[in-house]
Amino acid sequence: MNLGQRNKVSVTGNMSSMTDLVFLLLIFFVILSTLVSNGVNVDLPTSKGTTSVTSRLTVSIQEDGSYHLNGEVRPISRTDLEPKLKLEMDKQAEKVLYLQVDKNVPTGQTVELIGMAKANQWKVMLGSNPASAK
Repeated sequence: MNLGQRNKVSVTGNMSSMTDLVFLLLIFFVILSTLVSNGVNVDLPTSKGTTSVTSRLTVSIQEDGSYHLNGEVRPISRTDLEPKLKLEMDKQAEKVLYLQVDKNVPTGQTVELIGMAKANQWKVMLGSNPASAK
């Protein structure tokens, strides 16, 4: 009598449920990444946090669109700004550009400065005023 041979138990697993799970996770992360890349509107003039990175190189853009380097009273022209920044950045150990932009300055000027910093591989910090406690 051979009783143990009739019912064989299959040890292999079924992978169809695993592929369904991986496919659903892939869809989830693709949708999530498109939502994150769109971003949200950010109000830069005020903030509650502080930054831990310090920079000795500050560029200010006044309401009239004039550029000032390290708080100098005399404005710098846009054409002279990049060469002066390159000279100053060569002296810095950590290449960080701190931007202080008036809230009434068009966004294009700020984006232009950020693009210049990215082209030169500098880090950029955006300055803001502390938020008032309510």
